Amino acid sequence: MKNRLLYIYIIALICSVLVAKAQPNYKIDLKKRLLVGDTFIAPDNVSLIRGNLKKIDWKKMKKKVVLLDFFDTYCASCIQLMPHLQDIQNTYGDKIQIITVTWQDRETMEKFFAQNKYLIDHKVNLPVIYDDTYLKDLFPHQSVPHEVLIYQGRVQAITGPNYITAENLLKLHREKQINLPLRDEYGKADLKGQMQSASTNFKAGTLISGFQEGIPYQSWRMESDSTTGLYKSSVYNTSIYSALLGLAAKAKLKKKMYVPRMDRVIWQVKDSSKFYDFEQSDPFWETKNSICYERYDHVTRPDSVLAHIILEDFKSFYGVTIKPDVRKIKVLRLVPTKAQTENNPEPTDAVTYRGTAVFAGFTDMSMQFPPILDEVNSDVKLRIAPYNSLEELNKQLVRYGIKAEYGLSEMDVLVIEEY
Repeated sequence: MKNRLLYIYIIALICSVLVAKAQPNYKIDLKKRLLVGDTFIAPDNVSLIRGNLKKIDWKKMKKKVVLLDFFDTYCASCIQLMPHLQDIQNTYGDKIQIITVTWQDRETMEKFFAQNKYLIDHKVNLPVIYDDTYLKDLFPHQSVPHEVLIYQGRVQAITGPNYITAENLLKLHREKQINLPLRDEYGKADLKGQMQSASTNFKAGTLISGFQEGIPYQSWRMESDSTTGLYKSSVYNTSIYSALLGLAAKAKLKKKMYVPRMDRVIWQVKDSSKFYDFEQSDPFWETKNSICYERYDHVTRPDSVLAHIILEDFKSFYGVTIKPDVRKIKVLRLVPTKAQTENNPEPTDAVTYRGTAVFAGFTDMSMQFPPILDEVNSDVKLRIAPYNSLEELNKQLVRYGIKAEYGLSEMDVLVIEEY
């Protein structure tokens, strides 16, 4: 079951990132947007369904912390967040009012909430502003969930969902202000520009910093910089591990089919928690541990060559690098066996995988089993229904002459090494 759910989640997550761009006839005008500290200009009227509000009286709600939670039906993260928001609303409704906001229409909303079993089971019934363009003009964003906190008529925070906790909302109500990391997907990082404010001698080289407020996450980008004429390599507001993993891909240190699971990462460092958020319990981990990096070169090089050079930078600045290795680890082996098709029909509620390599990749991502070692290497189409155990999976694999079994085998791994 988990592998299928993960596939659905990945597709939903991709859609959530793209939905703002896909919204018809929506054009961003940053001149209209409000910033933290600005007076909230309430809409004269909104289209509202669900929840405990028949209409919104913004003046009466000045004594409450108002959370605007921007979402859409394609966003798995938004759906996952809603029961948490409902719990806050149920417990602290005298101090907090949560309102969800979407650009989608009423028919879509009614169908969505009537059919989503997860939200029904968790009794989610928050107010929904639909057909919205006004609030999105005030708080433009490219992906959801996107969170805005308003209190006493002013914008108090524009942030991400990790920071929406009962503790933070109650702190804002109590202290009448709060300092949360800013989420601004239109912000631009420029470490070089920050340095040049103090010195104009910078020509080329490497610049690094920690977390940059109001700058969106950016994975590795290597491109000509039109303002300097130099070749620029950059990554912003990412963990050191994610930056190293991206460099490993560009430097071709990891094989094409390598799935970056933590049980295929060997940590040879004093404190791995500085490099990756294992616990996921501290909402401020990113602000404490994320990095920003820029490198400017006079010479244009292939990305694979440049990635190796940048890895030397990481050795110098952060005392850490990434390298491939082969280690014997616990795996789930796919091995040939005698096919059994009698009294074993194909299921109707199945997902089709085009070959054992594809099946192994998706099952790896589900994290239900140890890393999969495909020793069958077949292009046969596998139709696999949801399963909850290895035994249930093998009852389906045997139709194709395949068996999954635990074992110890050598597999490609990545080593994070500290100097």
